[in-house]
Amino acid sequence: MTAVAQVSRPFSLAAYVADRLEMLRLGDTVPYLTLFLAVVFPFTWWPYSLVSKVALLTVLLFPSAVRTSVLWGVMAATATVTVAREWDLADNHKYLLCYWLWVMCISHIPKDREFQDRIIRFNARFFLIFIFLGAALQKFFSTTYMSGAMFEMELLLDQRFHAFSHLVGVDSALAQESVRRLLLLQNPYVQVADNYIRLVSDDHVHRVATLVTLYDLYVQVAIGALLIFCRRATDIAAHILLLFFILTTYIPAPVFGFGVTLGVMGFALAQERFQRISGAYLLSIVAVLAYELPWRDWVLGT
Repeated sequence: MTAVAQVSRPFSLAAYVADRLEMLRLGDTVPYLTLFLAVVFPFTWWPYSLVSKVALLTVLLFPSAVRTSVLWGVMAATATVTVAREWDLADNHKYLLCYWLWVMCISHIPKDREFQDRIIRFNARFFLIFIFLGAALQKFFSTTYMSGAMFEMELLLDQRFHAFSHLVGVDSALAQESVRRLLLLQNPYVQVADNYIRLVSDDHVHRVATLVTLYDLYVQVAIGALLIFCRRATDIAAHILLLFFILTTYIPAPVFGFGVTLGVMGFALAQERFQRISGAYLLSIVAVLAYELPWRDWVLGT
């Protein structure tokens, strides 16, 4: 009788992660990521909140329900009514979430799993191109944006940018004075000539605002343009830029739902051809969630 020696390979974290990613299937993973997005970053209208939580409970009890068009159709219809009610107040990423819920609904109508995946990938590419090139075009024709005035105002007035302003060396006294003047303008008992105030700024604030403006515009143009070609090299470049955009943009701009939405779409587009890049999108979603930690208070020492 011959003894056969079995040699065990040393454990490799990279190989293990690669194997796990290989097992992730587009049609299985994207619906779960979308449900996570829809529940964690929901519309505030109570019917949608209720429907999304019932959908989550249904999937927890009956996992196969996540691949039914009925579940996604109910969520998408509720989201559509919510957007119609709050069209003038809803953020852009809420419209995008509504569209993506309809993509989930439509993609799960056919029974062919490969056809479902093609629908998801096509719409992921379409919406990423539309989002970035559309936003860039709108910004290009906005004199307020192209002059840097928009980000200059954000750096001085928007509390969400307060920690970032502190990090890049914006004088807090300038921000405090600008806020004081804004409150003066909003005071109904105070008359302000022509309802106009001048923010207190300096050259450093203007330079930072200009750099952020140029970065935001050109990165978005590059991502959208590269995705149009549908070639391996341009797709890889677009994915790298999109990951860079997600990981950097949502530090100063805490619109976390938008960041997770882009991460889900990026994953949907990359999962078939670029396993490691799809894993990076999962990590980018985790990073955006980590940005919700009170690091801004730690930076400011408050």
